[in-house]
Amino acid sequence: MSLRGGPVTGWRRYLPSDDGPQVTDGELAVFVLCMLVTTIGLAGDISRHLLDPASLSNDFISGWHLVLYGGVTAVGAWIGIGVIRRGPGYVSAAPTATIGFGLLCFGGVADGAWHGAFGAEVAVEALVSPPHLVVFTGLMFLLTSPIVVLWKRHARRLGTLASAAVLVSLVSSIQVTSLFTGFLTPLAGGLSLQAGYIEPLVGESLQDYDQIRGLGIALWTVAIVVAGFTVVLVRFRLLPGTVLASFILIALPAIVISGHGIMPLVAGFGVAGLVTEILVMLMGSPTLKRVGASVTGAAIGATLWATTFAALRVDDRLAWNQSLWGGTVLLSALVGAAVAALVALPVPTGETIIETVIGPRAA
Repeated sequence: MSLRGGPVTGWRRYLPSDDGPQVTDGELAVFVLCMLVTTIGLAGDISRHLLDPASLSNDFISGWHLVLYGGVTAVGAWIGIGVIRRGPGYVSAAPTATIGFGLLCFGGVADGAWHGAFGAEVAVEALVSPPHLVVFTGLMFLLTSPIVVLWKRHARRLGTLASAAVLVSLVSSIQVTSLFTGFLTPLAGGLSLQAGYIEPLVGESLQDYDQIRGLGIALWTVAIVVAGFTVVLVRFRLLPGTVLASFILIALPAIVISGHGIMPLVAGFGVAGLVTEILVMLMGSPTLKRVGASVTGAAIGATLWATTFAALRVDDRLAWNQSLWGGTVLLSALVGAAVAALVALPVPTGETIIETVIGPRAA
C-alpha cells in the first residue's frame, strides 16, 4: 500500500519528503540574513513605540520602518529569485516563508492605514495593536522557516551552517515572542521581585500583586523557552555548544533594556543552557525522546529560576520567602516537564497508520 493514497495521505505532511525543489545550504544562509534584517527592523520599531513615543511623527517612513520594509523586500526577492531559477514549486520548499511574507506585507499596509485613522500607538497599545499583531504573526512564520526547511531533510545530525540557522531561528522566535509579551516576560523589562505595584483585580495588597506577577512571569518564560527548544531537540542534534549559545543569546539583548540589573536572569539562562547541553549529550540518541525531553524541560524550568533567584538574593533584590521562591522553582520544573511532554508527543508515521487503520500488510 503506497503512502500516497487512502487514509494515510494526510500524515505525509509530518514526514521528510524529497518531493519538489529543496532549499540549498547557500539559499538558506541568504534567507537567514534577510530574516535577521526583518527582525531587527521590527524589534527596533516596537522598542521605539514603547520607549520613545515622541519620535512617532511621520511614522510610516521612519528609519526602523525602512529597515523592516527592506528586510521584507529582501525576503520577497529571495522567494521570487528561487521561483525564477527553480520553478513555481520552489514556493513549497519554504511554505512558511511565503505565508510570513504575505502577512508582513498586509500588516505593513494595515499599520499605515491604522496610524492614519487612529494615530500611533504607545506603551502597551503598541504590543496589542491589531496591525502589529498581524505583523508579529507574519514574522513568526518567517522566523521559524529555517527550522521548517531543515525539517524536510532526512538528516538528524546538523552541521555548522544548519546548526547556526536553527540557532538564529530559535533565538529570534523566542526574543520576538518575549518582546510582544513584554507585559509578562523579564526579557523585555527586567525582574525585581519587590512590592511596588498595585492591581486590585489581581491581589488585595501590593505584596499579593507582586507575588502573582512574579509567578506569571516565571511560568510564561518557562513555557515559551521549553516549547521552542523541545521542538528543535526532538528532531535535530545540533553541534555541541549551540544550545548553550542559544540560551545566552536569548538573554543578552535584555541588558540593552535593563542594564546590568538583568545579570541575575542572564546567569539563570546561562546555567539552564549548560544543563540542557549536558542532558542532550547524555540522553540524545541522537535526538531527545519524549521522556528525555520531559526531563530536560523540567531541568530548564528549575535551573533557570533557581539560579536567577539565588543571584537576586545575593543582590538583595529577592523579597520572597523560601516557600514562594522554592515553590516557583518546583512549579516551573513541573510546567517545563508538561510542556515538553506535550510538544514531544509522537506523530503517527505512515507505517503506524497502515497497521492501525488498514491492518497488517501481507508479507
